[in-house]
Amino acid sequence: MFLLDLLNLFLSVIGISSETCLCTRGFCGKGWVQYMNACYKVEKKPKNWNEAEMACQRYGTHAHLASIHSTEENDFIFHLMGKPLDRLNGEAYWIGGHDTFKEGTFVWTDGSRFDFQSFFPTEPNGLPGEHYLGSWYLQNGHITWNDYPIQMKFPSVCKYYLANGMYRDSTGPKQR
Repeated sequence: MFLLDLLNLFLSVIGISSETCLCTRGFCGKGWVQYMNACYKVEKKPKNWNEAEMACQRYGTHAHLASIHSTEENDFIFHLMGKPLDRLNGEAYWIGGHDTFKEGTFVWTDGSRFDFQSFFPTEPNGLPGEHYLGSWYLQNGHITWNDYPIQMKFPSVCKYYLANGMYRDSTGPKQR
């Protein structure tokens, strides 16, 4: 404890607080919401999947449509999006998965591993032209996914990873 106090005293003498140090290492920008080691932004205006991906990339933060790597992250995004469930009325949302390179082999636009999936039991169904992932229905309290044709227009969620891996959870600062 003494060493931490001494470090904080030194930093305050040179005009930097320990909180400032953490913030300068990168937390989310204005309009973005942090979850673990990434930042998320809701795009409410409905777009087709390609337009939504391009809108995310225009932020210039290496942002893409969201990749999802756990049940917890899937639930976080579902709640962030305001629980859109009526896909027939355009209330689904786009995420960053697609199988345009090989039917049935999904990849994320951010290049991360496709190591988690939450497809509805009858999805993906391999219908012609359905290559782009979006939300579908709640099942057992969790949102499931469907593959859609590119021309559907939905809101979307963008995601970028924090550059140095710093993030906060309920117990404080962490390193990715």
